[in-house]
Amino acid sequence: MIFCSLLLLVLLLFFPETAMAGSRYGATLWLTQLIPTLLPFFIAIRLFSTCLPHLSAKRPFLFLGLLCGYPAGASLVAEQYNNGLISKRQAYFFLGSVNNPSPMFVLVFCGQTVLAISKTEATFLFLLLLLTSFLGSGIFFLLNHSKNTKFISPDSSSSQKTTSSPATLSEKIDAIILDSFILIVKIGGYVILFSILGQFLISILPKDSILSILLTGLLEITSGVSYLKHSPFSFELKKVLILVILSFGGLSATAQTGSVLTQSKLSLFPYVLNKGLNSLLAGVIGYLLFCIF
Repeated sequence: MIFCSLLLLVLLLFFPETAMAGSRYGATLWLTQLIPTLLPFFIAIRLFSTCLPHLSAKRPFLFLGLLCGYPAGASLVAEQYNNGLISKRQAYFFLGSVNNPSPMFVLVFCGQTVLAISKTEATFLFLLLLLTSFLGSGIFFLLNHSKNTKFISPDSSSSQKTTSSPATLSEKIDAIILDSFILIVKIGGYVILFSILGQFLISILPKDSILSILLTGLLEITSGVSYLKHSPFSFELKKVLILVILSFGGLSATAQTGSVLTQSKLSLFPYVLNKGLNSLLAGVIGYLLFCIF
């Protein structure tokens, strides 16, 4: 943490132009791409969960995280794990499979804005992302022999019913909107922070190289994917690189996921290993589909 703080301070003080360019770039992506594509889904999922609380306790409810993007899927998984509805081993499987970029982000930003492909092709790309995520998480589930496979009991203090009067519909909607904005603002902070680091990498690495694209995507997926738009790579290679970047999610999404998991006993390290396996599998399958066959 101290190293990261010193690194950011050095960039801001000694490379102000690079830091400003990265900050402006990250803020623009957040305002023009992430808020329109993510915020409506954050509100919709929370509204659905509030209106139908009995369904939010069901395991299929976790798959709604696929509609929202990082880190909404992790939030749903952590909530069910804390309530004793799934085991730790199952939680890591769902963290790797349902905590992914939203379909709006993949279809609109990656498909239309970056690759300029049809909605059908973008949908296939999203389905391929889901397939590799579930395959990779399934492999990780089989390899993961977590000792804590028993379901934990819910916290008794959280299960006690409060005697306060129930909130009105307008108060519930107000709380949902506020919580959704807090989450999207948190995401924006991470995007700007990692965009600054990504801009610094771009400035010192060879431009339009696979290494610079992958390292930037390793930090923050929105920045990494956006740099592919004007890169000289072939169309097929761009799709493979997008799959690799999206499957891992970037350190920005990892940090967002870590902030969600702080209230649970779930460790971030197995999640990172899971996403790394997903990314490797996505690269292999994507290369076979787009570049070989």
